Formats: sequence, C-alpha cells, structure tokens
Amino acid sequence: MFIAGEASGDANAAALIRALGRNVRTFGAGGPKMRAAGMELVLDLTQHAVVGLVEVLKNYGKFRRIFKELVLEAELQKPDAVVLVDFPGFNLRFAAQMRKRGIKVIYYISPQLWAWHASRAKQIQRDVDLMLTIFPFEKAWYAKHAPKLRVEFVGHPMVERNHRPGIRSQKLVLLLPGSREREVEKIWPVMAGVVDTMPDVKFVAAAVDAKTAAMIRHPRVKVEVGKARDLMRMATLAITASGTATMECASVGCPMIVVYKVNWLTYLVGRVLVKVKWLGMPNVIAGRAIVPEFIQHEASPSRVVAAAKELIEDRAKRATMQRELASVVRTLGAPGASERAARAILGAV
Repeated sequence: MFIAGEASGDANAAALIRALGRNVRTFGAGGPKMRAAGMELVLDLTQHAVVGLVEVLKNYGKFRRIFKELVLEAELQKPDAVVLVDFPGFNLRFAAQMRKRGIKVIYYISPQLWAWHASRAKQIQRDVDLMLTIFPFEKAWYAKHAPKLRVEFVGHPMVERNHRPGIRSQKLVLLLPGSREREVEKIWPVMAGVVDTMPDVKFVAAAVDAKTAAMIRHPRVKVEVGKARDLMRMATLAITASGTATMECASVGCPMIVVYKVNWLTYLVGRVLVKVKWLGMPNVIAGRAIVPEFIQHEASPSRVVAAAKELIEDRAKRATMQRELASVVRTLGAPGASERAARAILGAV
C-alpha cells in the first residue's frame, strides 16, 4: 500500500512503483502518475493537498474522513507493507495506526524533521520499520536522534532523470509558483508584479495541472502544463516557490531565486518551529545562501526584480551559481535511487 499526498510525492512514488515491477501488486492513495505506473488508485489524494496551518485546520474534517477510509482499506486488504511518501502531517499519524495493526511501515523521503520538529524522531523510531532517505546528511541525523531506527540512504530520485542543460534562451525567465492552489494564490501575485516591472524580459510559467494553470493569468505570460523540467533547461533564470522545484532547477543548472509566502499565522508558527536558516534545499544542503531567498514580507516584486536583473545581466554571477548548484547535486548519490529503494523494500517485507 502506498500513500503520497502531493504532486512531487506522486511522481517519486510512481518511479518507485515501476522499479518494484509487475510482480508486486500496489494500491493506495496518490495521484495520476502512480495510477499510470500500475497502482490501483483508491483515492486521488493529490487533489486535496493544502499548505499551512490555517488551511489544514479548515480542511480537518475532510482529512479525518479520508484518513479513516484509508485505515479501513489497509485493514481490508492487509498489505505486506505500507510505503509512506513524505506528506508528514498525514503519514506520521497513519504510521502509528499501521503499527497498532501489525502492518510493516516503510517511509520513503523522510519528513524534514531536522528543519522543524526533531522531537518527532522518537515517534518515527517507534512506528516506522525502515526509513529510506534521499539526502545524505539525513542518515547521520537519524543516527543521533533515533539510533534504533533502521535508515538507508538511497539517493535522490531526481538524479536518475536527464539533467543535461538545454540551449538557454537570452532573457527567458521561468516562473514556478508552486504545485498547490493555496501556494499559487499567495505566490503568483508577487510573480505577476515582477512581470509588470520587467517589460523587456520574456516570461513563461509552468503549472502542474490545468487547475493551477487557470490561476496563473497575465497577458505577457504563457502558461505551460507539465513542461517544467524542459523549461528549466532553457531558461536564463527561474523564480520559484520553495520545494521540489528548487532541486529540479539545481539538477539542470538553472540559476534561480526562491520566493515563498504563506498565511501569516502559519508563518509566525513556522518561525518558532523551523530550525534552519533557509527554505531552499540547495541552500540547506550547502549550508549557505547559494541562491537568493525572499520569504513572506521580504517577497516583494521590487526586491525580486533587483535580484533578477542582477542575475540576468551578470553572466559570471550566473556561472558561479551554476557551479555551486552542481556541487550540491553531486552530493545526492548516483542514478538509480528508485531501484535501490525498491530493493530495500523487497528485502524488508
């Protein structure tokens, strides 16, 4: 049984399902890519993805119903193992319920506890049989905070994709406002303000689906669905929401600026909980600011425009950022993460 709750989790779980092969029957909650990979999709959980404390509270009743339905599905089908893919707010609770029912729990793509909630490590040690991490520093982190937990670093699934750079178009800026509707709602106005202030630059935006594409409207911006990676290979610069897209950009050597906004209550709570200095994973892995970040009140069009102009006009600065991003990508292991994860899962059940 698989559970993935967001577009990135859907893509990574789909690759893992294909790696497991046709002799393994899979079912669960996820998205269209997991279904296309051969999984019996009980529920499209990616359609319900939200971000932020306020949004989670507003949708609490719906998620509680979904949670109960999936627990019942596990009881009915009795899988050899449940593979939980990121999505910690939901999946950590699900792990506890599977533990009570004697069902083996494997977690693929660790929650970023090192950033916001180290105390959850003991809960994971109790409820998870095997943790498969995609960042190299996570294994050492768990060894310190949950020494009894079995952890394997399998590498980042992004590395197995083609990260050969394309022919970069002069003054083409790619806008990546996020994969969830609430993200786009908060971040797109900032990006639209950037477009308004830079009339001599060509912009293109990438959306994960038609629903979010409909939210990205500007007369000077062409919106492409499902082509983010191709556009990353061509753009001079990406202005991107924090998340998986930052590592995708890094993998193809696309210089970037990170922009992020959430509900103010979510932001204030996050400032208390978050223990790292940066949101963009390239910066987190490097331990320093490789790419500029503009978070919450700092995410104004004027500040983003100033950083964007500097990177567009300064080829040497872009080249330096590309070299530093390449160094980050080299830490993520060799291609074959999905195959290594599949072998670890089959060896554990």
